[in-house]
Amino acid sequence: MKEEDHLKAYQEYKDNIFAWALEIRGLEKSQRTVGLNASRAIVELLSVFLHRKKLVDEGFQLNHRWFKSKTVSEKLPDFKNKEPVLEKMISLENSSETLAYGAPNHLNVQRKL
Repeated sequence: MKEEDHLKAYQEYKDNIFAWALEIRGLEKSQRTVGLNASRAIVELLSVFLHRKKLVDEGFQLNHRWFKSKTVSEKLPDFKNKEPVLEKMISLENSSETLAYGAPNHLNVQRKL
């Protein structure tokens, strides 16, 4: 994907969280929406970063599922602060899984991030 496509996707995920899930439906009724969209949004932002640094080409695709473990590091080029960034993204993906597929009202998991 092109950088501008990643930015569009990011904006859509962000709108899903802030405009729909939080403003219209409410956080307590939207934990799955928030979890899934947050995970995907951050992957889009990392994609934009990698494109801007010219570390990947337009054909490179990140998958949010890669961020379930530290092995994601092997699939990505090196960049400044890579390990701390990936640790946060792994934490977000795992929290997203809990919010999306766990029992309702696990909102305290997300607040810890």
